[in-house]
Amino acid sequence: MKKLFYSFAVLAIFCCVWSCKEKTREQRVKEFQTELTEADSTQMLSLCDQCMELLKAGKIDQALDMIYYYDEEKHDVTELTDAFRNSYRHMFEMFPVYEYERSYYSFQLEGCNDVKYEVTFDAMEDPSEPNPYKTSFMFNPVKVDGQWYVTMKTATQDIDESRR
Repeated sequence: MKKLFYSFAVLAIFCCVWSCKEKTREQRVKEFQTELTEADSTQMLSLCDQCMELLKAGKIDQALDMIYYYDEEKHDVTELTDAFRNSYRHMFEMFPVYEYERSYYSFQLEGCNDVKYEVTFDAMEDPSEPNPYKTSFMFNPVKVDGQWYVTMKTATQDIDESRR
């Protein structure tokens, strides 16, 4: 009887440990992607495109009003601090959006997604020549409490490696 009890106890502990095991990143990505709807794609891309249109129109402050800071530890968004706002303003002034084209978008996790744009920041005199005045901007749209927010992708955040 004791052997049977110990066997069940060991089995219960094993099942508990197995079920409490943390999911892999791939499992979390797949789970997040299955929860998304077409409305998520539409809303997320619309926000990012609106921000790019504001930048193209030279309305940097209005574009900055659309961009939030995402705290990965708290899974929360806040308005940009003055330091971040000034840093992004400087970047957008240094590389003004003359033209842009979305390179790709990718859903990964609620706090880690990609929307990459190829940005032309100066016009060429001869449009038939390749334009060397190009850079890329990458947003990290995040979904917090069912709402999408535009944040900037940072160098420390993961990107969809399959899209490189």
